[in-house]
Amino acid sequence: MRRRFFIVFNPAAGRSRRAALGEIIAALKLRGAAVTLNETVSAEASRTDMLRAIEGGGFDAIIAAGGDGTVRQAACVLVGREIPLGYIPLGTGNVLAHELGLDRSAGALAQMLMQGPSVPIELASANGEPFLLMAGMGFDGRVIAALDHRWKSMVGKAAFAIPALRALAAPRDHIVVEIDGSQHSADWVVVANARYYGGHFVIAPLTEIRTSGLSAILFRAKSKAMLAQQLADLALGRLHGRAQRAGGGVLMLSARQVVLTCSRPLPLQIDGDAFGEAQRLEISAAQARIQLIVP
Repeated sequence: MRRRFFIVFNPAAGRSRRAALGEIIAALKLRGAAVTLNETVSAEASRTDMLRAIEGGGFDAIIAAGGDGTVRQAACVLVGREIPLGYIPLGTGNVLAHELGLDRSAGALAQMLMQGPSVPIELASANGEPFLLMAGMGFDGRVIAALDHRWKSMVGKAAFAIPALRALAAPRDHIVVEIDGSQHSADWVVVANARYYGGHFVIAPLTEIRTSGLSAILFRAKSKAMLAQQLADLALGRLHGRAQRAGGGVLMLSARQVVLTCSRPLPLQIDGDAFGEAQRLEISAAQARIQLIVP
């Protein structure tokens, strides 16, 4: 049983999330756990603190308390190490929580962190950067790049509305897509290492984070209205059905290696965080491995 936890938390997350974390810490301590809470607003400082905690050998697990981006940062530190990563979902989308089917009550999370099994999880890479869940080029990259994170911490998913409308109004992108040597084209591409996207939306029904391999989802919208319909189908869980219809403008393909190129730099995202702009994005499956605590 794990009893010694090093919890990484961003204090800028807001009062409600701090209160939720406090309940989980209390549930851990009630069960006999010892908790060290590390609060930092700097990713670099957080990485340094995690490395010190790991090298000191005084902890049974590193716990990421936050959103999917917080989990990814912690996972990058734990690549190739035996100490497991735990997760307390305090973000907006919490894709990983949906992927793992987490019970988010304080007692259930405390029980999982202390007694849940740890399983090997393969991380993919985007231009050499590890990621857990997904990478995107085009539409969702535009949305994330334009997002006001302070507003997001206050209103949650509603903060995505205006950036999404602006991205919808932008000119179509033209992306050349190479998947395991086969060439395609798209306006927007998401490469998924997991089933869920943006929260509870299913984008890759044949992919699961505990299995090897990726899914490439290619969006080919002939108009802004068609892209809006594709987004609606994603939200309603009908994207796979659209992909199976001729003329639906969506293609889903299994993949190990994906190369995306464009004539001009396009905004990118990985695991829901902005990843700058690039004309070329190289994505590879199974580039690193961590141990993840699961229910």
